[in-house]
Amino acid sequence: MDKIVVGVFGKINSGKSTLVNSLAKESVSIVSNVRGTTSDSVYKMTEIESVGRVKLIDTAGYDDDSALAKERLEIVEKDFNLSDIVIIVYKDKLDVKDEYWINKCKSANKKFILCKNVFDCDVAQIKDNELWLNAQDINQVNCVLEQIKRFASKKNKDILGDLVGFGDNVLLCMPQDEEAPNGRLILPQSITIRAIMDKGGVPVIANKDNFELMFNKLNKDIKLVICDSSVFDFVYNIVKNNVSITSFSVLFAKFNGDINVFIDGANSINNLKNEDKVLIMEVCSHTISHKDIGSKLIPTLIKNYTGKNILFDFARGKDEPNDLLQYKLVIHCGGCTQNSEFMMARINKCKKLNVPITNYGILIAKIKGILDKIVY
Repeated sequence: MDKIVVGVFGKINSGKSTLVNSLAKESVSIVSNVRGTTSDSVYKMTEIESVGRVKLIDTAGYDDDSALAKERLEIVEKDFNLSDIVIIVYKDKLDVKDEYWINKCKSANKKFILCKNVFDCDVAQIKDNELWLNAQDINQVNCVLEQIKRFASKKNKDILGDLVGFGDNVLLCMPQDEEAPNGRLILPQSITIRAIMDKGGVPVIANKDNFELMFNKLNKDIKLVICDSSVFDFVYNIVKNNVSITSFSVLFAKFNGDINVFIDGANSINNLKNEDKVLIMEVCSHTISHKDIGSKLIPTLIKNYTGKNILFDFARGKDEPNDLLQYKLVIHCGGCTQNSEFMMARINKCKKLNVPITNYGILIAKIKGILDKIVY
């Protein structure tokens, strides 16, 4: 969520890889005249001044007609869904396939940049709202960077909203158990701490063992408590209604997704019946322990709450089943390693099929009986 995703799309040999290399200022993708040189998406993290972290995606040609065209185009579609900004590269003139993807951008309200790759262009030009440039020329490609900066500046959002103000103390309960990485914090924690600091707030860090001690010390001076969803009930039993409480996952539910859809999805747990199937989706990849929140904790909580024999399927990374209609509920992680575009694409797919979808933190708050007590 702390990065902008820029996807570069176009037909085979239109100059996508050349443009990505120029934007990254290094050889990220192989460039050749051989048809279909980029057969799978290539991802590159870079930094753009005044924007910050940017993920560039060099995609396979959307006119691929090889034996693996179906599989490749499915990946192109996924990359389109997670792109904040789309760059469409073409040579000569636009055709039906190009127009299809341009209209797709418009239908999805995607910010897009149309680049005509002109090999003998000496100076980048703007013609009819298109950028005409030589994708090999780093200096000419600077005009693409400037457009990315303009679009990115319009996407700045605040994960904390009005929950934290200047000088507010925020107490965070951050259990560092065996699943926590050595020597660093997990991404939701580090992003939230940075957001508190950016607002002029004061983050106070506690783990589960010393949380009650820290809370009692600072009780009257705490504006907000943020915790890991796995310890929601533990923290609430200490905080009660004395201080506003939320979780990292709940903050991301609102920031990257649709909080109202997630709340409705959590409440639908009351409708689950024996043998109903539930899909649990987690974006990031990590080893799974016996305390894993997605594959272990949540299934146990649901079975205990409903008293029903619920069947669970799991999807990780960008993988998702072809048939979502087989599920009575989809439960998604906070999506901290992805962005709002990615999350909303999944949410909208579920909404279109009338399949309830919720988020880890929202669901746990519902099961623990404190959904009406949390803030977001």
